[in-house]
Order: sequence, then C-alpha cells, then structure tokens
Amino acid sequence: MISIKRAGALACALALAGCAGTGGNSNHAADKRSLQMPGKRLAEAADAAVAATWYNPPSEFPGMCLTQFNDGSLRFDGGFAFFNPGRWTYDAVTSELRLQLAPTPSLGLAHAQTALHQNLLRVEAARNTLVYAVKADTQAIGLGGFVFYRDIPCPARRG
Repeated sequence: MISIKRAGALACALALAGCAGTGGNSNHAADKRSLQMPGKRLAEAADAAVAATWYNPPSEFPGMCLTQFNDGSLRFDGGFAFFNPGRWTYDAVTSELRLQLAPTPSLGLAHAQTALHQNLLRVEAARNTLVYAVKADTQAIGLGGFVFYRDIPCPARRG
C-alpha cells in the first residue's frame, strides 16, 4: 500500500514537472514557427495579416488566388471557393507546406498523380490535406490541374 502511494505521488510530481517545463509560451512559439513561410515576403503586401500568396494568372479561366494568413487560415478567391475554409502550416525542418482544405470527396482522386501537380509530395485524403515541398526558392505549386505562382501579387478581391 505504501509503495502504491509513493508511486502515485511520484507520477504526479513527474507530470507536474513536465507541465512546468513546457510552459504556455513555448507551445505558442512552436505554433508561430509553423506559420512562417520561407523566402521573401512581397514588399507590396499591403495587408499585414497575409503570410503568403500564390496566384494562377488568367488564361482560359479567370485568375485564382490562394492567400495564406498569419493566423493559419487560407482562402481561395476567383476559383476553388469550394475548398474554403482552409488551414495551412509550414514545417521548416522538412520543408513541407500543408494545405488542409474543406472536405471534398474527389481531393484524393484529383491529385492522385502527384507528378502532375508541381511540388506535390502526397495527399492525405482522410485529412483533406495536400502536402507540398516548398523552400525559399520554390516558384510554384500545382493544385487541381492549375499552377499557382509565388511572388505575383493577387489582384484586389472584389465583393
């Protein structure tokens, strides 16, 4: 009985020590790091809430913009609105940009041929997530058969 009490007290002490070591700020700092995109930020970016933009210029279809916000949200304008709302994170260690999109039954099927989608590493269909290899010099990503270019400002959103 005494050893059970001591083991319980030791487990509680270890749990409290673990909690004290993590601190609320270190988790917050890790979250901040996961929302930092590599490379330069557009000097023209008028909105401080924007972390990055990717733009598919108009051709046979109107232009589409993918905007990543500093709070981890993302939004499509001009097309692919069915993917809204979305979330994003960036892992600097693995150079992986993760785009978690609104549930779409055909996401996995539409992106199954990763070689056809520029810099797409894999599809995590169960999580509605596309994972891209993105480094500071990455110029574009492929999404849904369209190429989204980096460092091209998105036009002002209408409506």
